[in-house]
Amino acid sequence: MILQEQKLRDWVERLSAVEEFAAHPLMEEFRALAAEHGKLLRQVAKIAKISDRMQTDTRQMAQTLQAASQTDPLTGLPNRRHMIERLEAELARARRYGSGFALIMLDIDHFKAINDAWGHAVGDLALVETAALLRANLRASDLCARWGGEEFLILLSAADLDQARAVAEKLRVATAAHPTVHNGRDIRLTLSLGITVYHPGRSADDCIQAADDALYEAKRAGRDRWAVRG
Repeated sequence: MILQEQKLRDWVERLSAVEEFAAHPLMEEFRALAAEHGKLLRQVAKIAKISDRMQTDTRQMAQTLQAASQTDPLTGLPNRRHMIERLEAELARARRYGSGFALIMLDIDHFKAINDAWGHAVGDLALVETAALLRANLRASDLCARWGGEEFLILLSAADLDQARAVAEKLRVATAAHPTVHNGRDIRLTLSLGITVYHPGRSADDCIQAADDALYEAKRAGRDRWAVRG
């Protein structure tokens, strides 16, 4: 727009430098029209900039809303929706390339008792600290999501059963050793974990159910432990 306006000014100046045109009775009107046209060009340029900013803001807002729709607001972890989308993508990859993955379903032992004894604010603190601990002890390629309530679901990309067992034990030990501090008092948390690995022909629901079954097996066996469901 600036270039067009400059070309218009140059054109008016060149015409004004020619005596025949400079003395023409319509020259003043032409200059006025040229000035008005230049003004319109500047206004169009401003509108274009505003439009660009609006498009940028709209894209940023859409990205923010997308992130919010896939994030648990309390823990900052991905939510169930995000996990399901990622799990479906992992399943498609496994079917196409013959790769594998593992799932770990876990929850905080006796979480209701924590809420009852200490209040929901402390329960929320326990969830937040557990989420941070899980995130810190996983690979960047893994995904940990808050599945619901005190339950978390972990997707271990390209992991076999031995690797999943090692991760589950690492998380169990790290959680048991990490106190949640409230009003100067330590609240010790433990985890029960259920492990499964992908087998050809399994659906996402099959994998999740197997991990959930293994979790309840660990809970029935006494909690603060992991179990495997093939």
